[in-house]
Formats: sequence, C-alpha cells, structure tokens
Amino acid sequence: MFTVSVLLPDKPGELAKVATLLAAEHANVIKLEHNQFISINRNAAVELRITIEAFGTEHKEAIVKALNAGGYRPKLVKSKGVYSD
Repeated sequence: MFTVSVLLPDKPGELAKVATLLAAEHANVIKLEHNQFISINRNAAVELRITIEAFGTEHKEAIVKALNAGGYRPKLVKSKGVYSD
C-alpha cells in the first residue's frame, strides 16, 4: 500500500477523472482524503490524498506513471501506519 497526494482544480468532475484513471490501472483505492483548504484560493486547487493497494512495485510504478501522464504530478506521502517507499 502507498499514499499519493495530487492537486486538483476545485470543479465538478475532477475526482471522477482521477477515479477513471486509477480504475484503468486496476488500482485498489483503500482511502481518499479530500482537502479543500490546502490553499487560500480554493478556486486554484484542492488536495486529494489517495491510499492505494498495488500488486507489487511494478504495479505501483505504473499507477504513479499514469497519474503523471494525466497531469496530476503525484507526490508520495509517508503516513503514520501506511507503508510508502
């Protein structure tokens, strides 16, 4: 399992786009955290933290690569109690 943080525009449909991308990579989403208050300017972006179960290192890398290709610039997050390498 690993957690990534991505910034999304604060507008309808953005979460669905990320979910579609993750589904295409067969990523098993364990947890979502949606933070609208990451920025003073809420119209700029919201933070989405996604905890994902991957089936090995290659699968994890493919998921991160797909998020990058989608323009989301994922950052790996090391959370207490969640393994992320």
